[in-house]
Amino acid sequence: MGCSSQLFLLLLLKQTNLIIKYASINGELVPLENASIPIMDIGLLRGYGIFDYLTLRQGKLLFLEDHLARFQQSAKLMELELPSDSSEIKDQIVALVGANGLLKSGVQLILTGGISENNFLPGKANLMLLQSELRHPAAELYEHGVKLIMHKYVREIPGIKTTNYIVPIRLSKAIKTANAFDVLYHNGTYISESARSNFFMVNANDEVLTSNLDILKGITRKNVIAAAKGTFELRETKVSLADLSAAKEAFMTSSTKGVLPVVQIDAHQIGNGKPGPITAKIQQLFNQHVNTYLAKQPVMI
Repeated sequence: MGCSSQLFLLLLLKQTNLIIKYASINGELVPLENASIPIMDIGLLRGYGIFDYLTLRQGKLLFLEDHLARFQQSAKLMELELPSDSSEIKDQIVALVGANGLLKSGVQLILTGGISENNFLPGKANLMLLQSELRHPAAELYEHGVKLIMHKYVREIPGIKTTNYIVPIRLSKAIKTANAFDVLYHNGTYISESARSNFFMVNANDEVLTSNLDILKGITRKNVIAAAKGTFELRETKVSLADLSAAKEAFMTSSTKGVLPVVQIDAHQIGNGKPGPITAKIQQLFNQHVNTYLAKQPVMI
């Protein structure tokens, strides 16, 4: 069995403050310390795999349907056959959440390429479900905003949430050296996304722009757009480096960050260097949107 995969799960158990007892492997609840997949899985050997990540809040799964739909689409585009359909995966998530008995956590869905006959082509995919501590950025980052650094790069198959994070991991030292929070990708003319977030900006006309070029269409991004509709003029469009240089405000979105203000990119200050009023209003609208959604959802434990 997969000793490297098992070591990862043991490290996960040690690094979290939560008591996580179980993982789900191909639909079966397994004690976390015993959970593994075969070491010959090409998800490990070749990095061929996809994942999705959602959050459990107040014992309720946030935007579950959206995450399952994207996970299915990623599997289809990667030509990996899911061993379970969406309804079955939902049941497996509910079983995992119930077994661990946590009201708040992250829930990660991972689909690997499976054992290959020639160590190259995908075999029967392995599906792993893991819970982990839900970590949000520190409160002061929302109050003061964060800095990003630019990097010229377009993810391969950007519409898929793959397990390939080589570039941002390799850039982690540069990000830390620059006293930045993360990286913002561009192709030399247009920006796309951050390594783990989508990106929005506010222009001089108070229009909210978000890139639709070479991006993963984030679930939080989708719901921020829905929450802001009717209050702000928001466009999904190509966002150029020139557009960015004239931005009054900017923010990034993800499942763990929600709406996080961005106040600096490299040496360039966004607006007055402080989180702006439009960002603050969108934060408020999104939080209301989340609360409305959760109020309609069943408790999973």
